[in-house]
Amino acid sequence: MANDRKPTVAIIGGGFSGIFSAIRVKQELGIQPHIFEGSKDFGGTWHLNTYPGCACDVASHLYSLSTDLNPNWSKKYSPREEIHQYMLGLVDKYDLRSNATTHCEVVKATWLDTERKWKLDYRDRRYPDRELETVFYDVAFVAIGSIRVPRVPEQFKDFDGPIVHTAMWDPTIDFTGKKVAVVGSGASAVQVVPELAKVAGKLHNYQRTAVWCRPREQFAYSGLMKFLFRWFPILMRLLRLRLFLRLEINYMTFGYSNGRYARWITKLLSGDMKRRILNQGRPDLVEKLIPDYAAGCKRIAVTDDYLETLCRENVVLEKGKITEVRGRSITTADGNEEEYDILVLATGYDVQGFLGNLTIQGKHKQTLNDAWQDAFPEMYKTTCINGYPNMFIILGPSSILGHNSVLLMTEIQVNYVVQGLKLMMKQNLVAFDPLKKAQDKFVAQLKDDLESTVWKKGGCNSWYLNSEGDVTANWANTVTNFWFTLRKFKNFDDFNIYKE
Repeated sequence: MANDRKPTVAIIGGGFSGIFSAIRVKQELGIQPHIFEGSKDFGGTWHLNTYPGCACDVASHLYSLSTDLNPNWSKKYSPREEIHQYMLGLVDKYDLRSNATTHCEVVKATWLDTERKWKLDYRDRRYPDRELETVFYDVAFVAIGSIRVPRVPEQFKDFDGPIVHTAMWDPTIDFTGKKVAVVGSGASAVQVVPELAKVAGKLHNYQRTAVWCRPREQFAYSGLMKFLFRWFPILMRLLRLRLFLRLEINYMTFGYSNGRYARWITKLLSGDMKRRILNQGRPDLVEKLIPDYAAGCKRIAVTDDYLETLCRENVVLEKGKITEVRGRSITTADGNEEEYDILVLATGYDVQGFLGNLTIQGKHKQTLNDAWQDAFPEMYKTTCINGYPNMFIILGPSSILGHNSVLLMTEIQVNYVVQGLKLMMKQNLVAFDPLKKAQDKFVAQLKDDLESTVWKKGGCNSWYLNSEGDVTANWANTVTNFWFTLRKFKNFDDFNIYKE
């Protein structure tokens, strides 16, 4: 790369990871990146998920960028619409729309070794019959996130009635007075069930596995608090630090599954859930709703109304395994058959197949999609991959958290990558990717650290695991540990480097 030319940068994805990547590339490298976003607007999951009750389970003053604090959050846990507006505000503030293509699905990224560039093939999703278009970039950020491809089990596709996945919500469906089946017990089910139960005539929640719940303790910020946050930003910093430290301490529940703290948390949650259920006059549901696995093995739900909703007269908890879906009826292993007007799938995402329609071809003959299929996703410091020069994954495998805000992870990853690119430009290099031995060493340590976590030892099956039982979604340690691991891109000792 000539000394007077800066690298061109493509960012695939317009969610939080893509937005922050673009901001830092502009600020630190003086490069205007181009963002490719598959939907009609920025926002990622907060643009696409529109089901009733959709919100974040991390407090808003922590689920936001440290570079752009927001004094105007309305509540402790703000709703989806407010989070999305915050993101759009960032897009406008940093003028990201002027170099972005929406409705644009990148379907293949191919490394051209001779040219030292990434070839991106994309299509306009509004015109699927058109031929693919092709562009070339020196650097590619894959910022699509790992929670993006809805999981729709085959057995439900033959349901002979309206069927909707929480990740692909249809606002035209009228639930008023209808008999509704909701399948799932994860975060989206916990949020959507209370809202649908308010209008449905009858709602059945199919929940094969119970979910640990902790109180949301929701509250609204007063006008005075917003005023103080706006004029004394240090107060927001202090609140953010307090929220961070409280959640960071909770890592002990996840990292030391057999420890005294973890057992205490499990006992505490169990007691609180039992109290909430008994307060609704439903002792018959205590055993059904309190999990028999360690707290944290699956994501802990943050809710003030899910357990209470399951105790309502118009709501039925179904614990049997679904064995057949025929016409409009659902049959469980115990022989119970129910007919429904509407089927709602809160069945989560294919986290292991998060690349979806995006095929990535690096220097190896095997695509990244095939290499990671049913295998541990091998990366170096969760951001870059041997054989894929100048491609950086943001908030992909091994970087999700069970205890804190993932936006902290996004910031740490992006800052690390930008440091590397800055050093690459300083040394007049054109590309870099990690050495296989450096990557192998990092992965071996990561796997070893994951062995003692609740995701591995907690006694449940979750989306954190792949088909081989490996914990592929989560970072093994604290956010503080992650920052320490990626705090400085010192040199290229652990990397292959490429010159023109």
